[in-house]
Amino acid sequence: MSTGGEAAIAAEASRPCCNLCHAPLARQQQPRWVKEGFAIYECGACGLLFRGDLPSHQELLSIYGQDYFLRPAGANSEGYADYLSDEAEHRLTARRRVDQLERMAGRGRLLDVGSAAGFFMDEARTRHWDVRGIDVSPEMSAWARDWLGLDVATGAFQLTSYPRGSFDAVTMWDYIEHSIDPAGDFAKAAEVLRPGGLLLLSTGDAAAPVARLSGQRWHLLTPRHHNFFFTVETLRRYLREYGFEPLSIGHPGGRYSLRYVVHKLGTMAPRSRALRKLEAFTSERPLGDRSLRLNLFDIVTVAARKV
Repeated sequence: MSTGGEAAIAAEASRPCCNLCHAPLARQQQPRWVKEGFAIYECGACGLLFRGDLPSHQELLSIYGQDYFLRPAGANSEGYADYLSDEAEHRLTARRRVDQLERMAGRGRLLDVGSAAGFFMDEARTRHWDVRGIDVSPEMSAWARDWLGLDVATGAFQLTSYPRGSFDAVTMWDYIEHSIDPAGDFAKAAEVLRPGGLLLLSTGDAAAPVARLSGQRWHLLTPRHHNFFFTVETLRRYLREYGFEPLSIGHPGGRYSLRYVVHKLGTMAPRSRALRKLEAFTSERPLGDRSLRLNLFDIVTVAARKV
């Protein structure tokens, strides 16, 4: 039978700690939001936003299964309506990102973390980068291997055994918010990069005006799939902590299919019958393939150099 002191120690140990500054949540701290049954907390010391209960590595396999990348008919999913059908938009964004990378570095060995179907890797390969990738999704990593002939491993980045200093660049496009340990991923990136190597990433900016105005209805506040919610300041702190010098930080926007835009609007207003009808209409017609350039200035792109 536990004593009161032992119970207090156990309760203290079980309280979530901030992944960035390691401060424990204050006693009786209330969540910033509770959405879809998930409590999202804000660190009182550094401002990092995060899910109070994080999924296990095993749970990630089901969270990022086929349904995340291809929404089942009639389902209300926060993932992609049809990731592979939006290949053209993914490649347009990928080419812009390769351009950014090459303005900062010559070609070399590149590791893409959270590589999904490999469209960015494939665009970098056409520009003569030596590319590797890793993704937790068995379906997407297999597609990249089978259809594009890419070297993509299935699994968690932190469990890989790449030699120290073996890459000239590491990219994490729309990845770090899905991580269950961003600090470990920044440390791993620093480990596998050579001195002077580049880290490029993109993620939602929870301090952007549209995010603040939207509150818990922000389209990137999706706690079943996103575990951490960053700001420019918290990203800067991660970079400093793990030995990176920021080179550029911006909000460049991107291209999306009309199908995807309507789908995302539907996730923000799941009870809207009009949006459900519009999504069904655009998903079944060529109109849904129309490419739109959008920028809500709530997705931040960061480039940093390992010092």
